[in-house]
This record gives sequence, C-alpha cells and structure tokens, in this order.
Amino acid sequence: MRRRQSLLFTCLAGIMFHAAAALAQPPAQAGAARPRIGVALGGGSARGLAHVGVLRWLEEHRIPIDVVGGTSMGGLIGGSYTTGMTPDEIETMLAGIDWDAMFGGSNFAEANVRRKRDLRAYPSHLEFGLRRGIVPPSALNNGQQVDLLLARIAASYYGITSFDELPTPFRCVAVDLRTARFIVLDRGSLAQAMRATMSLPLIFPAVSVNDQVLVDGGAMNNIPADVVRDMGAERVIAVNVGNLTDPSEISASMLGLAGSTLDAMMRANTLKAVKSADVLINVPVTQFGSLAWRQYDELIKAGYTGAESMKAELLPLAVDEATWEAWRAARAARRKTALPTVSFIQIEGAGRADTELMERTLAAHVGRPLDISALETSLADLGGLDRYQSLMWQITARDGTEGLLVRAHPKTYGPPFVFLGISLENTTSNDFRFGLNGRYLAYDVIGSGSELRLDAGIGSDPSVAIALYRPIGRTALFVEPYAGIGRTTLNVIQDDAIVASYSQTRSVIGGDIGVNFGRLDEVRAGVLFGRLDASVQIGDPGLPELSGKEASFHMRWTHDNQDSPVVPSMGVHAETTLEHIFDAPPVPATVTTTRTSEGVTQLAGAGSWFRSLNRNKSKRVFLAGGAGTSFDGHPLAIHQFPLGGPLHLSAFNIGERRGDHFVLATGGYLHQIGRLPDFLGRSLFLGGWLEAGSAFNDLDDANVASHVGLGLIGDTLIGPVFTSIGLGFDGAFRFYVGIGRIF
Repeated sequence: MRRRQSLLFTCLAGIMFHAAAALAQPPAQAGAARPRIGVALGGGSARGLAHVGVLRWLEEHRIPIDVVGGTSMGGLIGGSYTTGMTPDEIETMLAGIDWDAMFGGSNFAEANVRRKRDLRAYPSHLEFGLRRGIVPPSALNNGQQVDLLLARIAASYYGITSFDELPTPFRCVAVDLRTARFIVLDRGSLAQAMRATMSLPLIFPAVSVNDQVLVDGGAMNNIPADVVRDMGAERVIAVNVGNLTDPSEISASMLGLAGSTLDAMMRANTLKAVKSADVLINVPVTQFGSLAWRQYDELIKAGYTGAESMKAELLPLAVDEATWEAWRAARAARRKTALPTVSFIQIEGAGRADTELMERTLAAHVGRPLDISALETSLADLGGLDRYQSLMWQITARDGTEGLLVRAHPKTYGPPFVFLGISLENTTSNDFRFGLNGRYLAYDVIGSGSELRLDAGIGSDPSVAIALYRPIGRTALFVEPYAGIGRTTLNVIQDDAIVASYSQTRSVIGGDIGVNFGRLDEVRAGVLFGRLDASVQIGDPGLPELSGKEASFHMRWTHDNQDSPVVPSMGVHAETTLEHIFDAPPVPATVTTTRTSEGVTQLAGAGSWFRSLNRNKSKRVFLAGGAGTSFDGHPLAIHQFPLGGPLHLSAFNIGERRGDHFVLATGGYLHQIGRLPDFLGRSLFLGGWLEAGSAFNDLDDANVASHVGLGLIGDTLIGPVFTSIGLGFDGAFRFYVGIGRIF
C-alpha cells in the first residue's frame, strides 16, 4: 500500500513539475518548428499610425513577423517595417515629419519668385485646369511630400526584383479603376507601390502604372488578411484601425447616404477578408479623427494598448530568446542601407526646357554617393516650377552603372490653369468692397519656358491685364511685356460714413527685362507708358481731377523664401522699388498747387519676417513694415505713399494718411487656436500686434501714430478670412472684416 502511495505521489509530482516547466516556457521552443507568422495592417487614414504601437508590442513580446501585408496607411507603416526599420525608427521618422507640408497640398515653400507672386495675388486654393473644359484638380493634395518620404524609405532597395527580397516579405493592395479589381503589388518600385495603396480618392492623385490606374485598396480589401495567408502565413494577425460595428443611425441626407453606402461596402469586404485571420486586434481609435496626423504619439500608444488587450491570443505565438535573436539577426542581415554613386541623370515626363533645367540642376549629384537630403533640396527647387503634380525619384541601372531617374508627373487637368480669388473688405459698418478675380496661366505659348498670364476682375475695382514672360535662351535672363486697364476707387470716410469718393482709371503698356538669381530672388527693370483719368465721384476728397499721359522707369528687387502666402511659419518676403516718373497728367488750371508728379523719383521698400517659436509652429512672431521717400519731389496725392488698414496703422481707414515719405514698423504675435480639416484649409490664428508709423511731407511734420491691433485669421479654401480691430493711442478706432491678402 505504501509502495503504491509512494508511486502515485511520485507520478503526481512529476506531472506537476513538467506542467510548471511547460508554463514557464514560451509555446515555441528553440529547435522546434514554429508556425510562419504574418501580419495584415488595415487602412484608416491617420488612425493607421497606431500600427506602429502594435508592431512594438509584438517585438517586445518576442513574436516574430515573417510576412506583412498592408492597405492604405497600413501599407505605409507595413512597407516601412519590411525595409528593416524598427518601430522606434518608424516613430522617429513620424516625429520628424512636417505635417503641414505633408498634407497642405501647396508647393508655396518650394515655388520660385514668379509662382509665389501668382499665389500671393490669388491666395485661395481654387486652382482649375482648362485641358478638357473647366476641370478641378484630381485631388486636394498633390502628393509631392508623400512621394519624397516614400522614396527615402525605399531608396536602398532599388535593385530588388520582388518584395520577397526585403528583410521581411511584403505585399500591399490597391484598386485598379480600369478593371474594377483589387491588385496585389509584389514587385517593381516599392515607393510607387506604397504610394498607390495610399491614393485615397479626392485626397491624393491616382498612380498610373502601365495600363493600370491605381487608387487606395481600402474600398475592396481594407485588411488584407487573405493576402497574407496566400503569402504562406500559417498564423495571421489582422490589425483593424477602423470601425467594423454596425452604425446605430444612418443619415438621411444625400451625402450621408452616399457615405454610409461606401462605409457599408468597405465594412462588408473587410469582414470577409479578416475571416482569414487567426487573431484580430481592434485598436481603440474611435476618439481620434481620420486626419489626426499630429497625434501620432497618442495613436501609437493606442496601438500598443490594442495589442495588449489581445495578449492571451498572441502570447502563444511568442518564441524563446534564442529563436528571437536568430530571427532578428536574419532580418538585420537582409537589410540594405548602402546607396550607390550616381553615374548619370535621366529625366522622364518633363518638357524640353524643363528637362534641360533639371539636368543642369541635378548634375551636381553625378560622380558622388547619393545624398538624399541634398537631392530633396534640389527637387524642392525644381518643384518650384509648379508645372508638375509631383517629382518622383528612384535609383535605376543602365549599362552596368547606377544613376538617378526623376519622373515628372504632369498635372492631369492642365495647363492651362485658372486661379480664382475673392476679395471682400468693409469700408464702413454697412458698406463693403467686393471683388471676384481670376488669372489664366498658360505655358510654352511662344517657346519652351514661356508663360502667358491673363487677369480679369469684376466688382468694386474692375480690371483686365496681360503679361508674357519669356526666358532668354538658357540664361537666367528674361523679358516680360505687359498691358492692362483698371479702375480703382478711393473712399473718404468720416463718422463711419462715406463722405467722398474718387475714381481713377489707368491704362498702361510696358515691358521689363530681368534676371532670376536662383529660385528666391528676382531683379527686373523696365518702362511703362499709359494714361490716367481721375475724377471726383461724390463729395470733396481733396484730390484734383486729372487726365493725361503717364510714363515712368522702374527697377525692382524681390526676395521671397516664406512658406505660405497667408500666415508663414518662417522666412522673409521683401520688395524694393526705385521709380522715376517722366510724365504725368497736368494739374487743371483751376487748381492752385505747387505739386507735380512729373520728374519725381521715389524709392520704397516693404517686407515681412516670420519665425516659429515652437516645433509644431503654433506660436509665431513677425515683423513687418517698410519705408519710402520721394527725395526732393512733391508728387500729387495719387502718387504719394498711403497708410491705413490692417497692419498698416489699423485704426485708420484704408489710405486715410498720405505723404511724400512714409515709415512703418509692425511687430506681433500669432497663436494657433485651431485647425480646419487639412484638405479644406489650414490653421486658425488669434494674434495681436503693435504698429507705429507716419506718412508725411516734411520731417518736421512727421507725426508718428501708434496703434494696437487684434485679429483672428483663418487660412481657408477660398483664401485668408480675417477680422480685426485697430486701436489708436489717440483714440482712433476701426473694425475690419474681410477676405483676401493680409500681409
């Protein structure tokens, strides 16, 4: 009996010992065959950044990833991971992204001086093409900054023939609009594949590959668990950053029903695809908007939390330390980081003049190891042409050597282009000035590199003008003849009422010759001939009626390295003009005055400087102002320097103060208080500024006025919208509301 009890005790002890040992070890042991593990990362716009947290959790718990499939943002994060990047490296990359530039959809920072002048004149986001009727852009974002990011990620894998050659085999999903099928991308350009799977309609342009027109794959396979299973994965982990639950309410509106229909289709396809998964991680991201790019760190934490909530299902896939280190070493050995020496430059998709310019600009990279940062700077300069949707680069082979291939992707809706602008400002509490303006821009009208601009405006100040820019050969020189006619009205306001009105109609013809000193600087000189007719409309504005010829010579230098025409975060915009008036309309004999504009020489300069005080650019300071002189001349009031209006002595009416000379200085602070959706606008700023200045005829009567301004500025789809008040230290007060140029 005792022997039998002893034997039973020994057996129970052995069973308990082995059970404890089994619980203490990971399920997959060293030397044992482990299942092949695949991860399917779903789409969800900014919410897809949460995938980084999931990948981090899997690595921290020694769960090896053998294959990866991704759709949309899951394709970007998954593609980055499969190049050998760690979750920490991906997070560092995300932290270094300028999200305003990435999703702002504007090339203003990279544009040359000439194109910046266009965008300052028309600071709205309303650009249309005329290639096949009046056509809006194919997307709200040109994708240029995304293209550069993807090219950097994929740069060292230019020589692979299949995505199976990556440190971790990879697939991503896109939809071909021609065949209405989802396409599994497994070879070719890795950057182009990631770009295709991210091409959400309306947001980014489609990607054309051979006969395929590829867009975001989320509509047909948002979580490609089935694709990962087809890659040979025996255990599939699917990561959902969307909402797979049935909605409690359906909007009855037209747009609401359309959106719900699309959501239902995506939800049905996703639920079908995830049936191939063994584990489904639903990341808690409902509190984040689809455009919450700047909350990447919080999204990553949410991804980590989502994986942690599924640890009971995930931990059986963990391996022991030895197996884990062997997996890491094998993945690291497959990682490529070396970049070749550039032996040649190849340009595709650009016009002849632009191809020559690109080859000259990029020639500095030939014969040197590829420097991606320097290359991106060069491409930013070339992107300043703003003729192309984007410039994409990759390394390519030819005759046994490696070179740089740059593809220029033309804008599908133009040229020619039409820019629209709206201007609105209050003259009194009840009176407004309104204008609707447009610019037609065509390229290569009289030779490669030429630019034709036609302007027209209706409303309070109607006008029409034409200018033709033409480079001289391959030099930096250019000529630009122009002509136009327009009418402006000056109102005199007292006690919040218009008491006088003065109208000027000016027709001109002239021409400039100039030189482009790189992308940021331009110097030009020219002559202007015209006719001026000025008359009193109502009341007594204190200005004479004039009619006669005008002629002048001018020189102008422009520097512009700011990154926005509305509220820049950095840079200087400055313009200095020297003008000599040869001929001016005579003063009527009935007017007694010693003033004349004929023979007067004027020098004036104005500019602004901006700087961000923090990394996310929500706090900005600026200085603005200028100065001008007529030297010894005493021009008529129409040629004097005016002051008054927002940021030009805000407590005065527009043009209320005039003088032969002027000086103005403004300093202020702007604080971001909110944002519009990235693809409908940008920031909302609340700010304050202090102004001091004077418009005077003699230094002895230079009465300097000091004003304080407070304002709210929004960068919207139709342009800057602002409201402000100006308070003078002498009791002056003015309230402004408007749409249009501010600084």
